[in-house]
Amino acid sequence: MHYKFSLDPTPRKFICPNCNKKTFVKFIDNESKNYLNAIDGRCDRESKCGYFKKPSNNYAITNSNSNALNVLHPTYHNKDIVLQFYDTMQQSNFIIYLLSVFDLKSVQKAIIRYHLGITNYWKGATVFWQIDDKNKIRGGKIMQYNCNTGNRVKQPFNHVSWIHKQLKLNNFVLQQCLFGLHLINKISKSDTICIIESEKSAIIMSIFIPDFLWLATGSKSGFKESMLQPLKGYKVIAYPDKSEHQNWQDKSQLLNKRGFKIQCSSLLENIDIEDGSDLIDLLIS
Repeated sequence: MHYKFSLDPTPRKFICPNCNKKTFVKFIDNESKNYLNAIDGRCDRESKCGYFKKPSNNYAITNSNSNALNVLHPTYHNKDIVLQFYDTMQQSNFIIYLLSVFDLKSVQKAIIRYHLGITNYWKGATVFWQIDDKNKIRGGKIMQYNCNTGNRVKQPFNHVSWIHKQLKLNNFVLQQCLFGLHLINKISKSDTICIIESEKSAIIMSIFIPDFLWLATGSKSGFKESMLQPLKGYKVIAYPDKSEHQNWQDKSQLLNKRGFKIQCSSLLENIDIEDGSDLIDLLIS
């Protein structure tokens, strides 16, 4: 079963009707493939804006008749692409920052495990590959960091893009998965998986607490059943950002009724830190 309208799965963005930033994902009509209108959709600036308006007349469609819904299937990158964006002669800004906090051996291990890449889309930017549990490469998220602070570069604009944009793959269908998902093939059902929002934080936590497998949703809205499905049957601890606990807790309770084993930590809610902070802000001052 699918729905008449859904959020556009392509990377195209429009001006948000609420914050006027070009971060707005529109709803599309899944039969005509046309955009619905200029106000139904979701802003990607979840913390700063949070605009999300759903179509009022959405309804389920079954694909059992002759007018079957044409479902978009994900596009996968060729496996060789990881090597194309791996440069041992140059360090990304994020890796430079990691080396200022951790020893070389620990950083190298994290680079190898998570297949961290580098691109000069922005000089010294990091590529976080989204590789699913079937070892298929669903996307390469590009982000730029300050090499001294480890913080994302958000001025004069938010430095986030994708490898398929860099390569101008216009018909690329991006269907994301959890960052680090490929690593579940190396653990058993008795091991613990920890979920955090930020890819950067997943890397750092994997160095701080290597006994757990650290994965990242990439966004607050990434904590959802379609992304978490491969983790069904595993023991999962979710660590939402400060002020996001209730949202993730509600979703965890719903998913646990469907066979998941998710414990949602309230650790950050009980600590006096800024809204939007995560475990890294607690551990590294």
